[in-house]
Amino acid sequence: MSIAESLKHKRVGLCLASGFFGFFHHAGVMQALAERGVRPSRVTGTSAGALVGAMYAAGLDPDRIGEELVGIGLDDFWDMQFPLTGDGFGLLAGHRFRARLSQALPVHRFEDCRVPLAVGAVGIDDGRVIHLDSGPLLPAVHASCAVPYLFAPVRIDGRRYWDGGFGEKCPLAPFLSEPEVDAVVVSYLPLREQGREAGAGGLVGFLPQMSSLFADTPIEERIERDRASVARLREAGVEVFVLAPERVWLGPFSLERGGESLEQGREGAVRILDSDDESLLGAETLR
Repeated sequence: MSIAESLKHKRVGLCLASGFFGFFHHAGVMQALAERGVRPSRVTGTSAGALVGAMYAAGLDPDRIGEELVGIGLDDFWDMQFPLTGDGFGLLAGHRFRARLSQALPVHRFEDCRVPLAVGAVGIDDGRVIHLDSGPLLPAVHASCAVPYLFAPVRIDGRRYWDGGFGEKCPLAPFLSEPEVDAVVVSYLPLREQGREAGAGGLVGFLPQMSSLFADTPIEERIERDRASVARLREAGVEVFVLAPERVWLGPFSLERGGESLEQGREGAVRILDSDDESLLGAETLR
């Protein structure tokens, strides 16, 4: 039995990992799942994963998500401002990002999504990871995607938040607290050091590395948390399938390669899903 066949009749949760401009890759993985008849009934996402997860949960099918993302240009989110605001430092205000997201999403509240959704963000003042799952979608996704020092912090209910990827890589905790799934598929985005690509150099390519120096949770600790969460899910009887096919590492100045990244994610996920060889899964190492 292939991995896809083993998932077809299960309640599947989908966890979309953080990864700088990795949303094209996630969209390709989601297309592969849909092509093989796997329809997630619950979704979590952080950073790039929050963007794609919100689009799916709000009602867009994977092909439509791909069309929306491949159509994104720099002008859709590049709104430079005086970098020091009342909430903190950020080169981009985020108004264009939120306007483009508002246009793409069929619904604008978590409660109106077709499947339950949770997105991860990091509180600037306390360094804690929070999983937002109620209220307005736009500020929650914006906060989860707000790469430190590239985007200004996002204020929600009086608290400031930045990119959830700097607190955790894979938002698995919501599945631990409210399982309601038989299996969890993780669309994992390898770290840049594990697949460095040209096209994200200069200041913007440096920003994720610079901001990680100030993150409260080191990368190694985030990965160890993911491994521990996978172990706990399995102990609870939930199967875990980590899809981590090769990816193209992109930045805002290489968006023209978005279609290539999407197709690479789709083809790589199809190869894994059509196989019965679980050694192709990255659940043990998450790398």
